[in-house]
Amino acid sequence: MKTLLLTVSLLASLLAGCSPYRLVRNESDKAATWSAYRTFAFVDTNRIDPTPRDAYQVAVEQVKQAVAAELVKRGYQPTRDNPDLLVNLGAVVREKTQTRQTNITEAPLYIGQRRYSWRSQEIPVSTYNEGTVSLHIVDAQRTALLWDVAVSSVLNRRGVTPVQIGEAVAKVSDKFPGNRK
Repeated sequence: MKTLLLTVSLLASLLAGCSPYRLVRNESDKAATWSAYRTFAFVDTNRIDPTPRDAYQVAVEQVKQAVAAELVKRGYQPTRDNPDLLVNLGAVVREKTQTRQTNITEAPLYIGQRRYSWRSQEIPVSTYNEGTVSLHIVDAQRTALLWDVAVSSVLNRRGVTPVQIGEAVAKVSDKFPGNRK
């Protein structure tokens, strides 16, 4: 009984420690002097065609708020006039197919020709949506990319909550090469 209880608690702690967010990309300019930057602003997206869903706009605004909060925590100030850093956000949702490998026990019974062969193959099981948010921080004066990072996660059918967005941005901000907390 003690062994079972120990196994269950160990499994629960492992599952609780796993993050649902996967860092896809994390590239930074090693020569950047982050202490020289003081202000930031988001890239103006008003010129881009409107997106097909209102939910997308709401999610992007929530990401902007979370990113701005992280940058303010690190000592950068938001501004509209001549910022040192420009922050560009991108979001993509892709439908993906989950597959599994077949095994020999699933092969049909066959009696007949000698040249019969069976091969393992990937078969579709279900589909799911994976969302990826990318963040680019650019030196506004030189128009040079300083940091390029992206995080992705499987999305649930109900949509993305502000808490999930905050967790994803926190995961990304841990890798931020600029001013530390």
